[in-house]
Amino acid sequence: MKVEIWSDVMCPFCYIGKKQFENALSLFEGRDNVEIIWRSFELNPAIEYSEGYTLTDYLSEIKGMEKEAVIQNFERLTEQGQPLGIDFKFDIAKVVNSRKSHKLIQMAKKQGLQNQIEEALFYAYFTEGKNLEEDSILAEIAKNCDLHFTDFAEISESQELDQAVNSDVYMAQQVGARGVPFFVFDDAYAISGAHGADTFLNVLKTVELKSGK
Repeated sequence: MKVEIWSDVMCPFCYIGKKQFENALSLFEGRDNVEIIWRSFELNPAIEYSEGYTLTDYLSEIKGMEKEAVIQNFERLTEQGQPLGIDFKFDIAKVVNSRKSHKLIQMAKKQGLQNQIEEALFYAYFTEGKNLEEDSILAEIAKNCDLHFTDFAEISESQELDQAVNSDVYMAQQVGARGVPFFVFDDAYAISGAHGADTFLNVLKTVELKSGK
């Protein structure tokens, strides 16, 4: 069974969805036959890091919300993340462009390390408050996940990896993904959002039953 997951490292719901899906997968008897493919989705391709510009500032502007309301949403997400092992620290999370992170994920696909890289990027962004636009930080994450490369510039400046990201973004439009996380099971069943483990488990069982896999 193939499961494609469109995601962006700046999306807290994607982090929650990842953990919920993994919990479901751990309960699924056919988990050894599930192939997970992480797909790129850019929430804001035009954004650039700016010193002192907080995630609260950013979301308040683009959502048209009062900062107090944004902070309350962060508090709710923090509570949701705790039982899943996620330590959200929104106060130190930086507003960054995620293109380089996506290129790193595309590189990791080639070496069978995409799940490790995804988790490491989420942790670095939401818990450690790392600036994921910096090559040195991304290179450290890559090395810690045993990704093989000579110079990180071969990843961050790669036109081939750029095209791979663009291809995923185009595919998202074709499958109807307007937001993330977005899960597609065997090119037939789609789920949008960070659902609970029970929902994901039911879909896995349904797809397995109908596909004979």
